[in-house]
Amino acid sequence: MSKCICLLLMSIVNCQLLIVNCYAQEIPLGTWRMHNSYNSIHTIAFGSGTVYGASANGLVIVNSDNSLTTLTKLDGLSGVDITSIAVDATRNQLLIAYADGMLDIVHSNEIISFSGLKESPTISGSRRINHINLLGELAYLSADYGVVVFDLNQLQVKETWRDLGPAGQVLAIRQSNFLGDSIFLATQQGVLAGLLTDNLLDFANWTRYNQGAFNATVESVSSFNGTIFAAIDGAGLYRKINGSWTLEHFPGADFNTLTADSHLFIIEGSNLWMMNASGTLVQLQDEKITQPLYAVHDAAGKYWIGDANNGLLSDRSGSFQSYLPNGPTFSGGFRFALNNTNQLFAVSGGYTGTTPAGKNEKVNSFNNGQWKTEGSYLTSDVTDIDFSSTTTFVASFGAGLQAISNGTSVTYTNSNSPLSTNRITALAYSNDGLWVTNYGTSLSLHLLKSNNTWESFSFPIAAASFPTELVVDGLGQVWMVLNPSQGGGIVVFNRTTNQHVYLNEQPGSGSLPSRSVFSIASDRNGQVWVGTNAGVAYFPNPSQMLSGNVNSVKPIFNGRFLLRDETSTAIAVDGGNRKWIGTQRGVWLFNAFGEEHLQQFNVPNSPLLSDQFIDIAVHPITGEVFFLTDHNVVSYRSDATMSQPVFDKVKIFPNPVTADFTGRVSISGLSTDATVKITDVSGKMVWQTFANGGTATWDVRDYTGRRAATGMYLVIAIAQDGQDSIVGKIAVVN
Repeated sequence: MSKCICLLLMSIVNCQLLIVNCYAQEIPLGTWRMHNSYNSIHTIAFGSGTVYGASANGLVIVNSDNSLTTLTKLDGLSGVDITSIAVDATRNQLLIAYADGMLDIVHSNEIISFSGLKESPTISGSRRINHINLLGELAYLSADYGVVVFDLNQLQVKETWRDLGPAGQVLAIRQSNFLGDSIFLATQQGVLAGLLTDNLLDFANWTRYNQGAFNATVESVSSFNGTIFAAIDGAGLYRKINGSWTLEHFPGADFNTLTADSHLFIIEGSNLWMMNASGTLVQLQDEKITQPLYAVHDAAGKYWIGDANNGLLSDRSGSFQSYLPNGPTFSGGFRFALNNTNQLFAVSGGYTGTTPAGKNEKVNSFNNGQWKTEGSYLTSDVTDIDFSSTTTFVASFGAGLQAISNGTSVTYTNSNSPLSTNRITALAYSNDGLWVTNYGTSLSLHLLKSNNTWESFSFPIAAASFPTELVVDGLGQVWMVLNPSQGGGIVVFNRTTNQHVYLNEQPGSGSLPSRSVFSIASDRNGQVWVGTNAGVAYFPNPSQMLSGNVNSVKPIFNGRFLLRDETSTAIAVDGGNRKWIGTQRGVWLFNAFGEEHLQQFNVPNSPLLSDQFIDIAVHPITGEVFFLTDHNVVSYRSDATMSQPVFDKVKIFPNPVTADFTGRVSISGLSTDATVKITDVSGKMVWQTFANGGTATWDVRDYTGRRAATGMYLVIAIAQDGQDSIVGKIAVVN
């Protein structure tokens, strides 16, 4: 963590001392941090006293002293959806395979990315690598199109065994294992066996076991105690004896994987079994082993288990414990929310039509650089969370609405409220109370008032039975987004006048780019922004929504309507009233009116693991922008924060500025559009700028572009009206 020096700042006008707060959990301007979940570990490998556990989005590394580190795209990995890892101890390198065909080789603090398989023009269809197995100087990569034999010295492909299916068809290979001079392959249609001394490029040199129970997908093969075992879903665990296969255990079971060392580890359903050399089975149980995915012993005979819920487990220190880096408990998610103290919450639920997604995850919260779970909240397909000054409200698609206040929880369902279907898709708290959407019913909008009474509303529009999102504008009007697959559009409702309007693409009725609306946000000026599958528009004057002739404004960018060719799935407004717009092809930052493009991030140019954006949230004090994609949460420290009425929470970060810092210093907690001057201690001007919302930045250079010399510098901030100002100090150490 970065260390901050807290400064005493003196207000020039009021002549009072102010403490500038610095927080070690903040990240510098223009930098990123990953918020990966490591709760699901699917593969484990050992090397040089180190344990590696692979999740889909990164590695958790347990060092010999039990300290934890991680390895992610932010550190140089190729990307997302890690499928297998293996340690090449001879050459002291770690191999990491991906679903898109990429292969990373981590060697001597260097990451070499091999893209030959991903980019090969000779491979059609899926390029997924399913498994890595090492033998001598070669790595055998089981892929959806065959087996790639990879030279570990030259870091290049030696040969590829392809089209191994019947009549030379493509056959997906799930795993490989060795017994003596033979290799056995678990495939989507039985087991293949071949002599490593033969030319295995020749289709005819393979022995095929694909009859009877083996005419199915073999999940895993493993060599143990001088023979080969094969796990076949729906059939059982088979053992090869004297050239034929015999059903040993678990008839009709489903399997995950087989691994072997001094024991054969068998993961059947949610059960973990061990077989010893005499064939005796023992079930390994612990309260932390809930859904095992991988199991193995280390050199000391200690268990290491990858679990789908509790991450990397081991009894290295005695009883089983989780080696779990801090992060959310789930990857991806459904929605963000900020509470009254700017604490970030993430929920993971969802739905398809009227069917819940089945994502029974705890609500996660992020504060002071740490993630934690909220154990007392609903866990069944949570779709939204919102807050009053005293109550937390949690919405579920299927389990109703939960209200938590002073340690007391009440759940509203169709038995004690008008929420007839219990399918809640969105919440929005306002001065009137809590607005609640109920999906799949004519009474689709409800208001839970502070006296615990309800009002319910319906609208004479078929699509209004299927609301997906809510925004309450500055006038208290409710904007209810309707599911595009059910007709789409937006209903705007004014409770005071009991009037509503239905917005769609028709002139005079909203003139939206499309009635397929996927995102909505109210900005700092009270304007409501709408993202559709044909671009972005906004309504500049919500007070006129019920006037009878309403048309949106479609910003013009690059000679066309804003993001006309994109589906805008998320919109967030930062402290400078700028618009962060997430699409299915990355995220864009535009100025307050959507006419100037400021930044764009996607998978190739950033640590993002996916270009499929689900939600965006901006921390108003730090300016950190949180991106929720279909793979994980990533955040970026932007240069705009919410402005302050006076200079009472000013922060300078980092401070001091050291020689290895090449980013921008942030001066936050300013009043709107304040003027900021940087001078040396003699008063000579070095730099001048203006706040973006409540934050100004300095690149530690003077007007000539030269880096500022070592020394102390004054930071002078003056409010736009000149009535307030403040002076601080910043040290530069080169």
